[in-house]
Amino acid sequence: MTMPLLAFDAVSKRHWRGRRAVTVLNDGSLELSAGELGAVWGGRGTGKTTLVELAAGLQAPDAGRILFDGRDVAQLSRRAVSELLHVQVGIATRTGPVSHTLAARDWVAMPVMDRLAAREATRRAQLALERVGAQDVGAEPWRNLSDGERTLVAIARAMVRAPRLLLVDDPSTGLGLLERGEVVALLRSIAEQAGVAVLMTASDLTEVSGADAIWSLAGGRLTGRRAEAGTVVPFPGAAAHGHG
Repeated sequence: MTMPLLAFDAVSKRHWRGRRAVTVLNDGSLELSAGELGAVWGGRGTGKTTLVELAAGLQAPDAGRILFDGRDVAQLSRRAVSELLHVQVGIATRTGPVSHTLAARDWVAMPVMDRLAAREATRRAQLALERVGAQDVGAEPWRNLSDGERTLVAIARAMVRAPRLLLVDDPSTGLGLLERGEVVALLRSIAEQAGVAVLMTASDLTEVSGADAIWSLAGGRLTGRRAEAGTVVPFPGAAAHGHG
């Protein structure tokens, strides 16, 4: 059996709101292998972003283990964690550059600017934009991009390092039904064609149709099942999530 690239082993995480502890994840487990598209869905405020940051090593669990390629991230050296965060994992969020006048291509190139000459970084950025179908907006400033274009540019930025694990946080927010389907199809093609493990979050169960594995996150519980023949797997309490 192939070892999962990403695994949560009985992971728990709490946040503090004043003196009150809020459980984001309680004893949650998941596994995702290279070439697979996994999806975590749940309403707004259920902890999906926290789960993505845990997977990326940006937050540490309060209990349990997070393993990358069989290695417990908490046991890695600082250098190894830096390698993990800056090379092997790509994170796509809707947060744009500080300067909204920055061209999309320059924003995409920034993660590799510290390792490559400017010309090579720009070339790789253009290739990443082409991979996601956003090659025509490279020269456009961020402020001029539509919500759909921003989503594609964010994915390109996460892919510019050619990561082994791609984390995409709520990419369909603000998009129409057709655009949502196109984004999920793109993420599936990245998983299948590039052999990348892709984990996305979503606020609507219908957005994750076709994922290889689907997890529901609600009340700190992470409930997961494998999808069969590309169909959405219903979860207990699905109606309670609604559209977040």
